[in-house]
Amino acid sequence: MLRILIADDHEFIRKGLKQILTEEYPDVYIGEAEDTGTLLSMVFSEPWNLVVSDISMPGGGGLEALNSIKQQLPEMPVLVLSIYPEDQFALRVLLAGASGYLNKDSAPETLLKAVKDILAGKKYITPAAKGFTQRGDNDKK
Repeated sequence: MLRILIADDHEFIRKGLKQILTEEYPDVYIGEAEDTGTLLSMVFSEPWNLVVSDISMPGGGGLEALNSIKQQLPEMPVLVLSIYPEDQFALRVLLAGASGYLNKDSAPETLLKAVKDILAGKKYITPAAKGFTQRGDNDKK
């Protein structure tokens, strides 16, 4: 059974994500966390196929949670969602080990594409974020 953990401090965001995902994956089990502490407790106590996490939450935030998850479960796929545009955080979260970065203004189809790509073992990078990651790669050379 597919298991997805959604972490966001806004209930309507969690419910909306849950609705989109259950329409595409009717048999999915979705867990919900409203803060960083709950996210970390759930991610380390149960098996998950994917974590979808906001970048800004009470109790430390999504970047700190991502770092903790990647230290203990380096193979855990994490899709980071944010209200912030790609130029502010996409490269940072991808370098920290996220499997993808998605702006909350994205269409539901974009969320589903990201989830499918990540579940297939790929990274999901929006066209806008690709430009930032390529610039970041060029800056390192």
